[in-house]
Amino acid sequence: DIDQKALDIMNKAGVKIVPMLSNNINAVFRGDVVHRILEDPKKRERLIQDILHTLDGLKLDGINIDFEELQEKKNEVLVNFQQELYQKMHNRGLLVSQDVIPFNQDYNFSELSKYNDYIVVMAYDQYSEGTQPGPICHQKWIEGAIDDAARKIPSNKMILALAGFGYNWKMDDNNKVISAESISYQDALTLALSFDGKIIFDNDSYNLHFSYDDDNGATHQVQFTDAATTFNSMRFAVESGLSGVALWRLGSEDSRMWDFYDHDMSKESLKNFDFHLFSTVKSFSLDETPAYSGEGEVLDVIGGPTSGKIRPELDTSELLISEERYDSLPSKWVARKYGTKDKKKLVLTFDDGPDPVYTPQILDILNREKVPGAFFLVGINAENNIPLVKRIYNEGHEIGNHTFTHPNIAKVSRKRAVIEMDATRLLIECITGHSTILFRAPYNADFEPQKAEELIPVAIARQKNYLDIGESIDPLDWVPGTPADSIVARVIRRKAEMTSENLSGNIILLHDAGGDGRAATVEALPQIIHYFKERGYTFTTIADLLGKTKEDLMPSVPRGSGYYLLQLNYFVAVTAYLSSHLLASLFILFIILSLLRILFMAVIASKQHRWEKDFGLKPFWSAGAGDAPLVSIIVPAFNEEVNAVSSVQNLLMTDYPRYEIIFVDDGSRDDTYRRVIQAFKNYPQVRVFTKPNGGKASALNYGIMQSSAEFLICIDADTKLLPDAISKLVMHFGPIEYPNGKKVGAVAGNVKVGNKVNLLTRWQSIEYISSQNFDRKAFAYVNAITVVPGAIGAFRKAAIEEAGGFTTDTLAEDCDLTIRLLRCNYLVQNEAAAIALTESPETLKMFIKQRFRWSFGVLQTFWKNRDMLFSTSNPSLGWIALPNILL
Repeated sequence: DIDQKALDIMNKAGVKIVPMLSNNINAVFRGDVVHRILEDPKKRERLIQDILHTLDGLKLDGINIDFEELQEKKNEVLVNFQQELYQKMHNRGLLVSQDVIPFNQDYNFSELSKYNDYIVVMAYDQYSEGTQPGPICHQKWIEGAIDDAARKIPSNKMILALAGFGYNWKMDDNNKVISAESISYQDALTLALSFDGKIIFDNDSYNLHFSYDDDNGATHQVQFTDAATTFNSMRFAVESGLSGVALWRLGSEDSRMWDFYDHDMSKESLKNFDFHLFSTVKSFSLDETPAYSGEGEVLDVIGGPTSGKIRPELDTSELLISEERYDSLPSKWVARKYGTKDKKKLVLTFDDGPDPVYTPQILDILNREKVPGAFFLVGINAENNIPLVKRIYNEGHEIGNHTFTHPNIAKVSRKRAVIEMDATRLLIECITGHSTILFRAPYNADFEPQKAEELIPVAIARQKNYLDIGESIDPLDWVPGTPADSIVARVIRRKAEMTSENLSGNIILLHDAGGDGRAATVEALPQIIHYFKERGYTFTTIADLLGKTKEDLMPSVPRGSGYYLLQLNYFVAVTAYLSSHLLASLFILFIILSLLRILFMAVIASKQHRWEKDFGLKPFWSAGAGDAPLVSIIVPAFNEEVNAVSSVQNLLMTDYPRYEIIFVDDGSRDDTYRRVIQAFKNYPQVRVFTKPNGGKASALNYGIMQSSAEFLICIDADTKLLPDAISKLVMHFGPIEYPNGKKVGAVAGNVKVGNKVNLLTRWQSIEYISSQNFDRKAFAYVNAITVVPGAIGAFRKAAIEEAGGFTTDTLAEDCDLTIRLLRCNYLVQNEAAAIALTESPETLKMFIKQRFRWSFGVLQTFWKNRDMLFSTSNPSLGWIALPNILL
């Protein structure tokens, strides 16, 4: 029977794992089962094969045989089985060990030791469930058992099994055993604490014992072992030269033993051993079920876990624990419950609010029915609904603290828990002018918690002078999908159960916020009120249950030195409340405006697409291309030795018939100029220049000065153009008559991301398509394109010269030139079919640097041309292009 979780833990730890094979079936050792197997060669062989198969499948390291209460008349039967098993296990490199009972003639120790790597001597159960009370393992008895076994078993093969448990014998009036049960060390301490049992350490046996009378007057005798017993036994084992020790059984032991279990227990090694570990028993040695006194749903922690104190004495000559005195025992959580005993009084409490939808509806119902309520507020919700908090207080209801963010107080740090409480109380004081001593921990409203961790919030609240308000009637209205009828039925049924158990059951837990909505709670509330009112119940306040007034539970904040600080806090809270609502409104407004902008852009982009389709631009040069205008392709570069040569090679593949390439090295510090000049020295259409570094704008101006062409194509050195891109761009400069006699000054190409290698570059690819190119097509319709991209743009040289060329006073020279072209009344058009592939930033740092330069440069350009904002002389620029940049 293998526990998979335990096996996973052991495998993760990397320890050797040897499972036990036992004939203990349903807590009874079945000798008859073992007899049938051992006497039948086929069954014996089958069992061994099953063992090997299991060990192999689970990758375990051996087997421990634990056969007890055997029915064999001859020792040879068990020895033969062990021999067969041992041989087959050792052939596979697996361990074999066997458990034996001391002083037991059923085992042939000498022969069994030959066919086991280890013999485990179970030196415990000297007295057990089937005997009169007595020591579990008297030290002298252990020594006798080992001495007896050592005559037949080599010490290096012997393991001493230690007792880490106890027995509780129940006796009759004649001091005879009625029943007995195995108990853990923790059980023994709990029994001694509960029934004032005085624990005695027997300095002869090194076992412990005490007696007590239970609630029915029956006498009990308890014998058990602790860490001192284990220590002494381990000392004996090492001095006797045994191979090691084993523990029976894990989970029942005194956990202090783990502080030394892996130590070398020889005298020499224990010289610096800290024996103070035997002086204290931590509270976690006990079970965690809290103890309660009183009746009611208001909790008060009387005492928390405390450690027990022990006085050990050391035999310095033998290094043994010779004496122990348990001066005090560890205690667990103790709490008191109180409230009214009037079963006809009920209190309605509401958690998790306030909620802007459901809390007003609940307040309306309570007001209509003239019933008070108690609202346990979550601070973050109160902060977002300040008027509702005021309404709750002003309408006479009680307000309690339910933390600020609704965490599980038992699972957060104490500092976090205190901040959660203090922040919410401060907010309540700011809004209402009254404090509160009412508290209810999230996830823990039960009036009688059954786990120690559930009392931690109560203890913290008590230290902060709160009353912890529990509940006994919880209809689970917070469970999604619970209908109102079920909520009502559960409240009625639970109240009836409390009455039948002769308990008051006064407080009902409901929720006015949280979850998927509280419509069912709102629907159920008047039904609950009517049902109980019709049967003579009174709905009242927590203050009434406790015999207090509302002022006692929610005292006024005194006008002292801290009062004006409280008013400042209130001002901050109200400001935050109004600001959050204003921001939320603005957020919605700008979403609407953004959607309207997208819709508007889609309409005019569609119109532009239709115009382009109807107009049908075509080459204005003949097939021979002798009349094609010369186009200068200007390529500025700075430290582009990796991309420069391939970019120029790409340009040479263009299908435009008449062009030149002007490559301008802007004072690169790498081999950019040398590589390009060597690669294209035999290409007459490629002209390579170098100049001192002055920035991209100066490099472009330098290239323009070298050109005698009418039209210019400006691209980046890391950009690759499709073969037809230049032809597509130049077609826009043909002899076309545009309205008002305007000429095309520039044409923006379509930039696409060529290095889609990670998530960041893929997102940029989507952005280039949706934001830049979509917007550019729309703005082309109204001549409001503000950026002809540096990656691919075509210009009329005369237009650039009229606009003043590229400037260096902004970080966005392409945007600045485009707006100056618009100011000169040139048309700026878009060509979506002229595609350029560019390298986008692949790291976040590069991306942020690029976008800062773009954004800052565009703002510089706007400021530089701010005189044209809302200009009537150029409406497209003044009323569309520049306002769009500003937004």
